[in-house]
Amino acid sequence: MNAFATQVSISLRDEAATRGLGAALAAVSAPGAVILLRGPLGAGKTTLVDGFTNALGGGHATSPTFVIAHSYGGGRVALWHVDLYRIDDVDDVADLDLAQYLADDAITLVEWPERAGDVWPADALVIELSVEGTGRRAHVTAGAARWSSLAESLQAAGIRVDR
Repeated sequence: MNAFATQVSISLRDEAATRGLGAALAAVSAPGAVILLRGPLGAGKTTLVDGFTNALGGGHATSPTFVIAHSYGGGRVALWHVDLYRIDDVDDVADLDLAQYLADDAITLVEWPERAGDVWPADALVIELSVEGTGRRAHVTAGAARWSSLAESLQAAGIRVDR
């Protein structure tokens, strides 16, 4: 890990807590940010994106599984929500032109990013969601200066983080 490395774990007791984490992340995300959401089906990836999108003023998010990407405008910053669940082969990624969703004037959230291989920016925030009983757990990893105060910002938003 580098000097800016941050790793936190967050217990999410229900959907409201998952949306709350999304909202808190929206408050600290700036244009150009890329957030990679990993985890099994039902772990809360789209729920987190919904909280994020709603907090930005872009309305409610829906899964873009069948269209690959949704754009949410009208909020304080443009947002791309990309879902690569249907991608079976990393070679199919070239046809998607993922670079179009990584704009300096927008924030990009990506579900199933591992299906695209290693094409993401080095400063992307990685959130691994897992099912934990009736709740969820988010493991957040940041390795860039853009996220250096993430843990403190989440705590200030009322989110309990474990280091």
